[in-house]
Amino acid sequence: MFDLSSTVDRRSRFCMPVLAIAFTVVAGCATTRDWSHWRGPNDDFTVEVNGLADQWPDDGPPQLWSRKLGPGYSAIVAADGDLFTMYRDADADVVIRMNAADGDTQWEFRYVAPTSEGQVLDFGKGPSATPLYLDGKIYTIGFNTTMHCLDAGTGRKLWSRNLIADFGGKKQKFGYAASPIEHDGAILVLVGGEGGIVALEPDDGSVRWRSEPQDISYVTPKVINVDGQDQIVLFSSTEVMGLDASDGRKIWSQPCENQYKNNASDAIWSDDNLLWAASQMDGATRVLHLSRPDGGETKVEQVWFNDKVKVFHWNSVRVGDHVYGSIGGKTTFVSAIDVRTGEIKWRQRGYHKAQIVYAGDRIIFLDENGKLAMARVSPDGFELLSETQLLEKVCWTVPTLVGKTLYVRDQNKIIALDLG
Repeated sequence: MFDLSSTVDRRSRFCMPVLAIAFTVVAGCATTRDWSHWRGPNDDFTVEVNGLADQWPDDGPPQLWSRKLGPGYSAIVAADGDLFTMYRDADADVVIRMNAADGDTQWEFRYVAPTSEGQVLDFGKGPSATPLYLDGKIYTIGFNTTMHCLDAGTGRKLWSRNLIADFGGKKQKFGYAASPIEHDGAILVLVGGEGGIVALEPDDGSVRWRSEPQDISYVTPKVINVDGQDQIVLFSSTEVMGLDASDGRKIWSQPCENQYKNNASDAIWSDDNLLWAASQMDGATRVLHLSRPDGGETKVEQVWFNDKVKVFHWNSVRVGDHVYGSIGGKTTFVSAIDVRTGEIKWRQRGYHKAQIVYAGDRIIFLDENGKLAMARVSPDGFELLSETQLLEKVCWTVPTLVGKTLYVRDQNKIIALDLG
C-alpha cells in the first residue's frame, strides 16, 4: 500500500496551485464567472459563489424562464451572456445559442447526423458531448463523431471534421460522448482507432499533433500537471493512462476495466498528486499516486482499490480529502469517500445517479428522476437544505451554475433558476 504521509503538508481545500492548473487549462475561455466548457471554470465541477439561499420555497427555487428543448445529454455552456448546447431533432444534430436572460433562440445550426449500424439507440441518439466556447468560437462534436467549429455570434460554420473519415476514429457503440477541451492553444479531441487523440488548430482544424493509435471510451480527457509536466489523462475501454500533453506520447497506463468495457466517469485530480479513476460494476474505483522523481519518468502507485465504490456515467467532486458523488449500480447513494483511504464515510438514500456541482459550501445536484436538491456535506454527514421535483426522467446532464443562476435540462426542456 502506498504511504501517503509524505503528502500531508501539500493538502488544501482549494489551494493556489490547483487554481493555477485549472486556469492554465481554460486560458482564453470567456471569463472565470462563465461556464465555457465541460467541467466548468475550475475544470472540476466546482464554482466559487457566495449568497446562495439556504432554503428554497416549497415549490422549488424561482424560475427565471423555461423553454422547450429537444433530447440530448449535452451540458449547457454559458459565455458572455449567452448559452450554448446541443439537442436532437429527428435525424439532425442541432447546436443552439440562447440568450441567458430569457432563453430566446439567437441562432441554430443543424446538420443531418445519421446513426450507424450496430449502435445502441436505447438511450437516445444524443448528442452527448458538451460544446467548448473559446475566443468567440463554438466547437461541437455530435453523436456520430462530426465536429464543427462555428462563429459564436452568428452560427456560421467555419470548418468541420469527421473524426472517423478524417482520422480513422472509432465508432462508439453508444455514440460519441467525450467533449472537446483546450490546452496550450489547441483543441484536444478524443478520436480512438487509428487517430487516438488529436490536437487541432482552433482556426482551421488542421492537425498540430496526433497520438499513436489508441482505443477510447466515453470520458472527456483531462489535463493535469504531474510535478511540472502537463499530461493528458484519458480512458480506453480497459485502461486509464497518461499522455504527454505536448505531443500525445503515451507515458503510463493502469488497468481500469469493467465487464462491459465502457468507462464513462471523469478522472479527479488534485495538488497532492492523487488521481481518482472510477468505473462501473466490477471495474469499481482506484486512486493512483503519480510522481516524477527528480523530474524523470512518471511513477504510478495504486493507493487503494474499493470494489464497493462503483461509478458509471455521472460525475463526482472532490472537496478537501473527500470525494462526493453517487455510488452503486441499480440503486445508488450520494456518498462521501475518503480519497486517501477509499473508506466510505456515509451513504444517503433518495437520490439516484445524481449529477453534482459544488458551489461555495454546498453541493447542488440533479438526479436521474429529475429531483433537484441542495445539501451541505462534510466527512461527518449530509445535511439536506432543500429539494424539489423539477424535471422528468431521464436527467443525465450536469447542471450549469453561473453566478446565482442554475441551468438544468431533461429530454424535453431547459430551465433557468434563481438560487440567490
